[in-house]
Amino acid sequence: VSSRRVIAFIEASDAAIDGARLTGIRHHTDQLDLTNSYPPKCAICHDGRYPTVQAKSANHLATSNMCEACHTTFGFNIFRFVDHLEVFGQCSECHNGVLAIGKSIHHIQTSVECDNCHNTSGFIDVAVDGSFDHTGVNRDCAVCHNGIVATGKNDGHLDTNGDCSLCHITDNFLTTTFDHSVIISGCVGCHNGVISIGKPDTHPATVDDCNWCHNTRSFALADVFDHTGIDFTIQPCASCHDDTTALGKSTNHMPTTEDCGVCHTPGGTFATGVFDHAGVVSNCASCHDGVISTGLSATHIPTTEDCSVCHTSTTTFTEVTFNHTGIVGNCASCHDGVTSTGKTVDHIPTLDDCSICHVDTTTFTASTFLTTTHPDITTGCEGCHNGRFATAKETAANHLPTDQDCHFCHNNTAFVPSIFSHAGITGNCASCHDGTHEELGARGKSTTHIATTEDCGICHNSTDFAGATFDHTGIVDNCSSCHGGTSPTATPKNVGHIPTTEDCSVCHVPGTFANALFDHTGIVDNCASCHDGTTATGKSPTHVATTEDCSVCHNTVAFAGARFDHTGIVNNCASCHDGITTIGKPSDHVPTNDDCSKCHVTAGFIPATFDHTGITGNCQSCHDGVLATGKSIDHIATTQDCGACHTTRGFIPATFDHSTVTSSTRCDSCHGVTATGKNSTHLATTLDCRNCHTTATFVGGTWDHTGITGNCVSCHDGVSATGNSPQGVGKHFVTTKDCNVCHTTNGWAPVDYNHPSSSDYPGDHNGNVGCSSCHTQNNQNITYPSPTYSGTCAACHANDYRAGAHDGTLSSNANCGKSGCHRVSSRSW
Repeated sequence: VSSRRVIAFIEASDAAIDGARLTGIRHHTDQLDLTNSYPPKCAICHDGRYPTVQAKSANHLATSNMCEACHTTFGFNIFRFVDHLEVFGQCSECHNGVLAIGKSIHHIQTSVECDNCHNTSGFIDVAVDGSFDHTGVNRDCAVCHNGIVATGKNDGHLDTNGDCSLCHITDNFLTTTFDHSVIISGCVGCHNGVISIGKPDTHPATVDDCNWCHNTRSFALADVFDHTGIDFTIQPCASCHDDTTALGKSTNHMPTTEDCGVCHTPGGTFATGVFDHAGVVSNCASCHDGVISTGLSATHIPTTEDCSVCHTSTTTFTEVTFNHTGIVGNCASCHDGVTSTGKTVDHIPTLDDCSICHVDTTTFTASTFLTTTHPDITTGCEGCHNGRFATAKETAANHLPTDQDCHFCHNNTAFVPSIFSHAGITGNCASCHDGTHEELGARGKSTTHIATTEDCGICHNSTDFAGATFDHTGIVDNCSSCHGGTSPTATPKNVGHIPTTEDCSVCHVPGTFANALFDHTGIVDNCASCHDGTTATGKSPTHVATTEDCSVCHNTVAFAGARFDHTGIVNNCASCHDGITTIGKPSDHVPTNDDCSKCHVTAGFIPATFDHTGITGNCQSCHDGVLATGKSIDHIATTQDCGACHTTRGFIPATFDHSTVTSSTRCDSCHGVTATGKNSTHLATTLDCRNCHTTATFVGGTWDHTGITGNCVSCHDGVSATGNSPQGVGKHFVTTKDCNVCHTTNGWAPVDYNHPSSSDYPGDHNGNVGCSSCHTQNNQNITYPSPTYSGTCAACHANDYRAGAHDGTLSSNANCGKSGCHRVSSRSW
């Protein structure tokens, strides 16, 4: 379309728009006619020349591209795409969050332009397969992997504030190396058996987190479990201490169903348990039996009641409140003036029990006894009616002679007159019926009467004396007075009866004689007299072999609960302690065939005192540093058995047998290190002890001079060894020469000394000149007799010079040998 037509088209359109006052979006697909369509380039119209045609806004991005490259004719704000190749300027001019999307709130803080990291073809450089190349990325992963910019942690991810890179790698996200150092929550969040391995089935039952006992550096527990912080009310001790997971209660532990933590303190000393008696209200004796815990003292009130009846305080045992409720007799068993308060010195003389008069156990002083009437007094009148406290019967001349107490005839309300009645008489009939008071109407026993010392009232009644019916009621002993003896008056024991000297009443009950119930009370020995397997049950085939009586171990109350009393057992322990009949030696016991009694005592099996008597060898079978103390680290190196040097009577001192020491072992490897070495005055030497001493006797060492070539005086100084003899004629001369110059180690004499060729000695004289011929003053260095002629014969022989026999002077003939006449080797001058 020519430009004129376009201009005409625009002008016509503007006129139409102005005339019609059109509003809204103009669709450029409309045509005014077939030849007048919109031009193909927006900028032809939208260039700012036409007031009604919108051009680029002032804040339009800087680009050289055409409008239609990005915008559509259906809606200007509908972008098909933005061709960033035609865009010039900074990215942030558009991507500022107004014109175009800007940096998110999670974007890394930076002032660098977008195109430093991003490109216009793809904002994130993602590969075809969707993977991102993290090479060179050195920032924290969470900057992008926050669930917005990139995938973050999923809902089931463990609770941690550590960066992803601590565990994950960028090449393979699923391959993890777990780092526990950044874990901020409990272990069980992961170690629950689902996300990660949890506690095994054999783990102690506990609600504590893993990190209470374990650490991330070494999961295994240490040797000693730290119980600090364990609350046994939440985690019972017995859940671990069950003899499987950990050590449980010992065999002699106090019988209790309470948890360990009730008495023992975690983290402290387990042995020092403090028993909490709170809540214990009865059955104290189950522990306080004198074995498991302290029992009744020797001076304790005799009672079968439980401790809790009187001892109400479990914290202060001495606070006792005795409850007399139910006490109806035998008060004197305690109220004897020793165990508890007894009768006062001014008390009414009576043998009756306190309870006869004192019925109120709360206020003891309240008594039912009255001075005018004697209600309820049926016995013991004579305690007062003895002429001292009250009238005695003996003062009445006409009183019936009797030993019976007053109450048998007299009543408490009207003492006089008395109405004698046998009613209620149950004993002491013989006080009247003794055969001497028949004139008073009191007959005695007939001659044919059963021989007995029992009172008449045992069999006879007071209404019909002749019709005696023997009533065993009240008979508690002395049955054999009738049922026994050589002439019994009643049925004696049958031939098959248990052999016993006990009275019939011990087993038989009057009225039911056949149904005997043997009462072992009081039986303390000779059980085998009945328990022989015939008369009564005997020992079982598996019983401990013993000749002791049953009572040594068993009691008559509970036969099965035997406690073996080792008292008197001195040997042959293995006859029982064989690992079958009863506990034998443990697997780590000292290897021995000796009986247990050699080392152990029956009073306390531990500790044992080992008796080495008879042990003569193989000590190291026990003394190996495990079973028993072994050699110390500084012990003499040897493979010999301990018995070679030590004795079983006293380990120290030891007698060392040197016969086993090889010749290659130096003595000073021990002597001077682990054994006695050289004393302070010993000869200074580096030679081994064996060079002079023997192992048979250290004293009297023989010095071997072999190899000694000098420095004799280091020993032969007159102190350590013989030195030079004192000075004087005939003694050793004074010299600084070493001994070996003249003497040899093979023999001190004779002396073999030759003057060295460098000395002034004139030569070898055939006359064998002795040392003292020249060394007259015992000095090493001497002056010639004629020192003027030193070095010549005349030095010694000047006085032998004969002037007439020689030509010349003494000086010219000083050297005699030059003349050809004299020779030192010639004996004659």
